[in-house]
Amino acid sequence: MSRESPLSVAAALTVPPLDRGSVVAGHRGLTREVLWVDIMHAPAESFVRAGDLVLTTGADIRQPGVRDFLTFLLTSPAAGVVVSPPPEAAFGELYAALGPLADRHDFPLVHLPWEVAFSEVQRALLPLLTTSGQDAHVQMVIGRRERDSADWPGRAEAFANALNALAASAGVSVKSSVTDDLVMSHFSSPPPAATVSALVASARQRSGIPDDLASWVLLPPDQGHAVTVASSATAPTPDGPVGPRHFAEVLRQHPRSMATVLETLQPLIDYDRTRRGQLVHTLEVLLNEATNTSAAARALYLNRHSLLYRIKLIEELTGLSLKNPADRFQLEVSVRVLQLSAAGVDRDLSFEGRGQ
Repeated sequence: MSRESPLSVAAALTVPPLDRGSVVAGHRGLTREVLWVDIMHAPAESFVRAGDLVLTTGADIRQPGVRDFLTFLLTSPAAGVVVSPPPEAAFGELYAALGPLADRHDFPLVHLPWEVAFSEVQRALLPLLTTSGQDAHVQMVIGRRERDSADWPGRAEAFANALNALAASAGVSVKSSVTDDLVMSHFSSPPPAATVSALVASARQRSGIPDDLASWVLLPPDQGHAVTVASSATAPTPDGPVGPRHFAEVLRQHPRSMATVLETLQPLIDYDRTRRGQLVHTLEVLLNEATNTSAAARALYLNRHSLLYRIKLIEELTGLSLKNPADRFQLEVSVRVLQLSAAGVDRDLSFEGRGQ
C-alpha cells in the first residue's frame, strides 16, 4: 500500500521506469515531497498543486505557449517536472533556456527518454505515495494484476466479497467489480483513508491474495467518475437489421463490459474533466478517420504536431497503442459504448466514420 515516510523526488527517481530519467537542473530541490503524479501539457495555472510531480511531453519551446507553460511550472509549488521530449524537439535549447531558472528556484527538472510511457511511471509511483492530511478520504480502491495467474479471477472475486462484507459490518457502502486485470471497489460516500486502508488490508488477508499478485491504489473523490452499470438481463433484443449500435448496446448493458470500458477510458475522462481537455473527442475523431492523422488534424483544426502530442498522451494514459490492432480494437469498442451510454438508449447514434 503506502509508504510509512514521504516520497521525495530523489527517491522517486530510483523507481523503474523513472530511474531512466536524468536530472538536468534544480538538484537542490530533490528533497521535495511528491504527493501526486500528474500528466499535463498546458495550461497549468489552474491545475498544478503543491507536491505534484508533473509529467509532460511539452518540450519544444518554439511551439506557442510551451515556454510560458514550463516557466510557470518551474516557479510553482509542484514537486518537480519530468520532460519527455519527442525526438524532433529541440530539447537542448529548452534546457539551456530554462535550466538556470530551475536552479534558481531549486526546482528539479528531469529528462526522461521519449519511449518511456508516462502510464508506467504513474503505475509505479502512485502506490508509494503517502496519503496526506488527517482528513483525507478515499472514493475508490483499484487493485491491478501484476503477473499472470490462472487463479486471478477467483482471488479477485474473493477479495471483492471480503471487502464488501467487511465494509458492510463497518457501516460503509461499497460496490466492487472484477475484470481480467483489475478489481475496482467504489465507495458511495468517501470514507477516511485510514478506514479504507484497514478494510483493504483485512480483505487481502481474508482472501489470501498474494502480495505480489496485485498493486493497490487509493483514489480520492476528485479522481472518480461514476458510471451506471445495468444488469445484463436487461439487454435489448434487436428489432430490424443488426448494426453496430446493437452490438454496442449489448456491451453497454453488461457489467463486465462496462467495467472494461471504464478501465480503458477513465484516464482520458478524468484528464478532460480536470484539465479542460479534449482527449476523448480527439480519440473519437481519430478513429472516425481510420487513424489518418492528416484527416483527423484537419477535422480537429489542429496542426499535425499538436495532434501527435495528444495521441502520445492518449496512449500514455491508457497504456494502449493505436498502432497495435488489438489495442486499437479495445479503444474503438470502448469509445462507441461510451458514446451510446452518454447519449442514452433512445438516441439514434451513427457509427459511420464521420466527425463528431
